[in-house]
Amino acid sequence: MASATGLVVTKKFTYRDQDEYWSNKYWFQGAPPGPSTEWRTLFDALVLHEKNCYTAATTVTGGYGYNDNSDSAHAVWSVDLELLAQTVPGALTVPAANVMAGDQAGMFEFQTQRKNSRGKWIYLRKYMHDGGIDPLDRDRIDGNTQAAYDGFIAALKDGTWSSGRIIRSQKQDETFNWGARSEWVTTRTLKRRGKRP
Repeated sequence: MASATGLVVTKKFTYRDQDEYWSNKYWFQGAPPGPSTEWRTLFDALVLHEKNCYTAATTVTGGYGYNDNSDSAHAVWSVDLELLAQTVPGALTVPAANVMAGDQAGMFEFQTQRKNSRGKWIYLRKYMHDGGIDPLDRDRIDGNTQAAYDGFIAALKDGTWSSGRIIRSQKQDETFNWGARSEWVTTRTLKRRGKRP
């Protein structure tokens, strides 16, 4: 176990005519926040940037904070935005006809300066549902989604989303060769499930 700052952002959208919750987990450089108010400030700052990556059909419903990086760690902070009536809608603009299907997603990644035992680069990858598809090439994400991902990647990589907290892996701080999005639409399996405990 080592001190680390982890944040989960939980979202909800409609998948196969029912509510589906999905989330992204991030680890950041810097000491974990202290009081609950500090966690909430950090969470809100992250949501302010992340929400640009999905449409208003997705709402941010809550979050969790972790102060150590062990695999068995329990959240030390949480917020239920549905209970507080403070859910946050996505801000990405996509024509209705070009919105991704529920199990489609965009992907962006950060190449670390580390390699695995087989000499392959190690990446941090994130997937986002509810983006846009290029109407002229249904295999590609559209221009608005590309721009949103690019902005979020830059903020995570240089720390501007939070005055200095740079994305890292769960186990250690990282130095990155680059961060970039894929131009292709991919799939991420969704299983209907309840909220994270």
